Amino acid sequence: MLNHKRGQQDVIAWVAAVVAILILAPIMLNIANEVLGGFSTAINSSSEQAAIEVTAIQTTFTETWDWVIAIAFLVNILMLFVFAFLVDTHPIFSLFYLLSAVFTLAFAHYVVVPISTILSLDAFAIEAVQLPITNFIVLWFDIILLAVIIVTGIIMYGKFRSGGLQR
Repeated sequence: MLNHKRGQQDVIAWVAAVVAILILAPIMLNIANEVLGGFSTAINSSSEQAAIEVTAIQTTFTETWDWVIAIAFLVNILMLFVFAFLVDTHPIFSLFYLLSAVFTLAFAHYVVVPISTILSLDAFAIEAVQLPITNFIVLWFDIILLAVIIVTGIIMYGKFRSGGLQR
């Protein structure tokens, strides 16, 4: 039997991956900061150059997590734009767009609240400072999503108004 829900599962898997990345980022950074920070301090007594190299690895790790979160968020936004532009080619894209937009808006609060709670804990104060892009996304998440949905709605309106697919 054919699996007709394949496209929906991909969208749900993508949203779950983005949420997991957002939640895991401060936890992974806390672990990395504790381990690498302690190791850097301990190794500084024997080799200053080694401590500098460990600190460089720690800095690269924190910057990488911030960019991974930002890129995952941008890919999600791009998916909404792709669905909006392809809406006139096949009706399934309008369904994908509708599902993506509704689920994203419906679960935005449930995604943002745990992340902002984690980032506001004293235990993660250093990690919150190390994730400026993520902090911006979390702070303005609802407004950014609303703006994207309005813009993609205008694109879809233009697609439908122009008569759809020209043959």
